Amino acid sequence: MKKTRILSAALAALLCMSALIACGDDGSTAPAAGTAADGAGQTVTEAETTEDDGEPELPDADFGGDTFNWLLRGETNAYVEKWVVVDEMDGEVVNDAIFERNRAAEEKFNCKITATFQEGATSYAQKAVMAGDNTFFAVFDSKNQLSSGIQQHIFIDLNKLQHCDLSAPYWDKNCVDELSIAGKTYMMASDISMMNLTAPRFLYFNKKIMEDYGLKSPYDYVHENEWTLDNFLPMVSAVSEDLNGDGKMDREDKFGMLTEDGAGNGNILYFLVGSGIRSTTNDENGIPQLSFFSEKAQTVIEKVAAVLKSKDTCIEYNTCAKGADYSQFHHLYEYCRSLFAAGHFLFVQNGCYESIQFTDMADDYGVVPNPKYDSSQENYYHRTDPYDTLLSVPITNTDFERTGLLLEWLSWKSSKTLLPAFYETTVKLKRQRDETAMEMLDIIKGSIYYDIADIFGLGISEVIWNAYNKEDLASQYAKNEEKMQKKIDKLVETITEG
Repeated sequence: MKKTRILSAALAALLCMSALIACGDDGSTAPAAGTAADGAGQTVTEAETTEDDGEPELPDADFGGDTFNWLLRGETNAYVEKWVVVDEMDGEVVNDAIFERNRAAEEKFNCKITATFQEGATSYAQKAVMAGDNTFFAVFDSKNQLSSGIQQHIFIDLNKLQHCDLSAPYWDKNCVDELSIAGKTYMMASDISMMNLTAPRFLYFNKKIMEDYGLKSPYDYVHENEWTLDNFLPMVSAVSEDLNGDGKMDREDKFGMLTEDGAGNGNILYFLVGSGIRSTTNDENGIPQLSFFSEKAQTVIEKVAAVLKSKDTCIEYNTCAKGADYSQFHHLYEYCRSLFAAGHFLFVQNGCYESIQFTDMADDYGVVPNPKYDSSQENYYHRTDPYDTLLSVPITNTDFERTGLLLEWLSWKSSKTLLPAFYETTVKLKRQRDETAMEMLDIIKGSIYYDIADIFGLGISEVIWNAYNKEDLASQYAKNEEKMQKKIDKLVETITEG
C-alpha cells in the first residue's frame, strides 16, 4: 500500500560550492506534475548577480506553494529508496541532513516536497502515465525496472530539463557516459540519493589474518600501483585452515575469500569490470557495441576461476549457509558476512553499506578497490549492483523548467549536506578505522561503472557467467553473439523511435 509523506517548509542555511552554469533544452512552463493547476503566485525571474558562494547560478523562482511529489521504491524492498524524504529530524546525522535539505528547498522555491512509496514504482508510474495522471514529478526506482519503463516510453530524455547541468559533480557523469543511448539519457544518478554510492562493490579484508599469514598489505600495493589480479589472487590462495580439525572445510574454518556465484552478482563480473573490460562500448553515434570478448577477458576468467573455485581456499555464500540457522538474520548473505566479522575470511566483496555489519568487528579490517588487470591500467573500475535505484522523470511532467530547477538545486544541496553526512560521517568516520581506508573509498567513489547490459537485460552477464563456469569464453560468445546483437539492435530501435 502506498504511503505519502509531507515535509514542512522552513529555512535552512545555504552552503558553498563552485559556481556552475545551467544548461538544457527549452521546455514547457505548465504546472509541474502534482502541483496546483491555477498557477497562482508562480513566477520565474532572471537570476540576480550574487557573490561567488558556490551555489549554481539558477534563476529566482517562486513555485506558489505547489507540491512536488516523488514516486519512490517501496519500503519493504531490500533496496528501498530511503535517501529522498524522511518524516522528521531524529538526531541521526544522515536522517537530519535529508530533512534539512528538503526544508531548505521548500523555503527557497516556496513549495512542498512529498513522497509516495510504492512497490513496483515503475509499473505504478506506467499506469499513472497511461491514465494521464501527473501526480508524480519524478521517480526513483531500480535501474532494471526503470529500463522497462524507458522502453515503454514513459520517461523523458533528461537532456530536455532546463537548468540541469548533468556534467556537474553532484550528477554522476559516468552515468551519462555509460547509460545514454544515441545521445538520450533517461536515468541518472544524483547526490539527491546515496543509493548509487552504496552500489559499487569492492573488497573488505581482515587485517589480522593478513598479518598472521605474513601477507603484504593491499594498501601498499595500491600506493605502489601494483594492486593487480596477479597480486590479489595469491593472497586468497594463501589462506586455508581447518580450525576445528574435522578434516573438512566448511563455515567453521578459515578461507581466503567468501565468494558469490551467479549472473546477477557473481564475483567474476566485478573482476572483469575491474580489469577494464566492458560489456558494451558506445560508438561515435552513441550506439552500444559488444566489446567484452577478448583474449584479455578469457585470461581474467581463467585466473579468477583457478582461485575462486577452490573449495580449500574459498567458500560460496550458499555453501556457507547450508544447514545453518540464520533466522535471526535478514537473509543468508547477511549471515555469511557475519562470519567475515567473526574472522573466518580474509576477503569479502560487497558495497559500503554492508560495513554496518562490521562496526563491532573484533579484528581490524580495511577496504581496497577491486584490483586492476595489471599496473599499466590507468584507472580502477567498479561495477554497480544492478538493483540499486536511479532517477527518471515521467512524460506526464511537462514542466521542464521548474523540475530542472528543483532537481539541480536539490542535487547541489545534497552534495554539500547529505553526501558529507553519509560519506564522511557514516561510512568513513563511524565505520572505517584508518585514514587509508578513507583514501580507498575516495578511489572507489570516482570509478563507478554502470553496465547497460545488466540494466537492459541484454543477456551478456549470463554469457559471461556460463563462460566462467566452463572456463571457455570463445565458445559461449560464438554461440550467443547473434542473440546478444539482436537484443542490442532492438533496444536501440526502441529508444530511437521514442
